[in-house]
Amino acid sequence: MPRTRRHLLATFAVLMLVAAACGDDDAATTTTASATTAATSPTTAPPASAELRFTFEGITGLQDKILVGSVMSSTGPLVGTVCIPVTSDPFSGSGVVATPAPNNPCGHDAPYGVPLTTEGAYTYLVAAYTGGSQTAEACAFGEVTVDGPTEVVIAAADLTADNCNA
Repeated sequence: MPRTRRHLLATFAVLMLVAAACGDDDAATTTTASATTAATSPTTAPPASAELRFTFEGITGLQDKILVGSVMSSTGPLVGTVCIPVTSDPFSGSGVVATPAPNNPCGHDAPYGVPLTTEGAYTYLVAAYTGGSQTAEACAFGEVTVDGPTEVVIAAADLTADNCNA
């Protein structure tokens, strides 16, 4: 089994164990939007020289779920997460990857919640969970190179139940 795939599977297993701790974290570093209107804040700081943002577009069938994005370095350890509550169907929204609290991928309260600003190659796994559940209902995964502000766009077709078993 390739090294990257082992890392994805190991991280997925860890996420399943701690997904029950995820809830609607109003303090998380996220911006959500409805299907037709992007939400922006006039007080939003400019992006860091290198930041990783996940943007979800036209997500359907996952209302009231939590999208948990996990980012691993090329050597395997978890370096950041993003947690986005799905509040509509269809849903579009985005969030910046930040350091999670131990045992809670959605815990971004201080001293955690520091945005990922290190350039390099990363592997990511996005999974949709019902709050309190440890079973992912839809997943997407891939690789990304962060070189300045970087965005990973996840469309509805990218999130499938089959990807959770790949």
